[in-house]
Amino acid sequence: MAKRDAYEVLEVGRDADEKEIKQSYYRLAKEYHPDKNPDNREEATEKFKEIQEAYEVLKDPQTRANYNRFGWEGLRDTGFSPGAGFGFGSFEDIVEEIFGGSIFDDFFGGSRTRRRSGRRQGNDLREDVEITLEDAVSGKEMIIEVPTLQMCPACQGSGAKAGSAPQTCPQCGGRGQVQQRTGFFITSRTCPMCRGEGTIISDPCSSCRGQGRVPHTSKVSITIPPGAGEGLVLRYTGAGEAGIKGGPPGDLHVVIHVEEHTVFQRRNDDLLCEVTIPFTQAILGAEIEVPIIGGKAKMKIPPGTQSGMVFSLKGKGIPHLRGRRGNGDELVRIIVEIPVELTTEEESLLRELAKIRGEEVAPPDKGFFDKVKEAFS
Repeated sequence: MAKRDAYEVLEVGRDADEKEIKQSYYRLAKEYHPDKNPDNREEATEKFKEIQEAYEVLKDPQTRANYNRFGWEGLRDTGFSPGAGFGFGSFEDIVEEIFGGSIFDDFFGGSRTRRRSGRRQGNDLREDVEITLEDAVSGKEMIIEVPTLQMCPACQGSGAKAGSAPQTCPQCGGRGQVQQRTGFFITSRTCPMCRGEGTIISDPCSSCRGQGRVPHTSKVSITIPPGAGEGLVLRYTGAGEAGIKGGPPGDLHVVIHVEEHTVFQRRNDDLLCEVTIPFTQAILGAEIEVPIIGGKAKMKIPPGTQSGMVFSLKGKGIPHLRGRRGNGDELVRIIVEIPVELTTEEESLLRELAKIRGEEVAPPDKGFFDKVKEAFS
């Protein structure tokens, strides 16, 4: 069956730039990762491989140009041969584009120097975790599942079928670089056949298709400290992607997100909430119950409290995270409720109070019969 168009596979137009291609690939690779589709793993695996192959073609300007001119068949003359030697291209390169490279560096900063031969460290991974405000206050231990790559158990990471070994690349002679003369100048570039490795796998492992690593879901135990806030990054050394050719694993970066709360808002280590009280308590004072994280607490309302006044409950906020002891405060904003409807007795008492205080108030509304009586008097 003929291969699908690479642009169609990645769901981008033929004029898409490098950023658009990378973003679309990132989205699709995450969606069709085999470990994300346990009920349809076989179909997801084939789709995942198709996405990898299309990205291998379109991410490299020279390979993309050849593909645009000649299609899939034209790539074979350039040394790009899907399914042979290096399978669908270096899986390390592909997953770095998902979790490493510019996407990862944009978030965490910095960069990684990569070598093309020998042992190489696995890529760092990022996992986003959402917690409640209560979890942020008390802290939490949890186990998360992280889609990653582990060393292929069938070939022990070599990428070669049992009983075989990688062969010296015939195009670059094992150097990983090919030279091109242009006039008086000689330029070097990465060998397109071995992609800079210096070797090719002529008889790849059937389990990993020559990549040396296979998709895997890793269970990682994490500890969220009390006081964790939005955007906090927890780093777990060695919990990332398996290394290349026996190299060390990468790290896992867990990014914390805190859900919005129905009662509280957070400001640094302080909590803010609003509490409504009747006007009688505001006038005369009272002791009321106010919500706190995990329960309720008593708070005194002094006589004469005005609507909008803020009272502080010391130490009832968020624990300080950066080595400081204690907690922030809870700030309670008082809203004084004015009754909309009054009984006859309540209105009479308030009018009597206004009279004692010498305050002018609106006269009481006259009923229908009072108005009729006045009309005939």
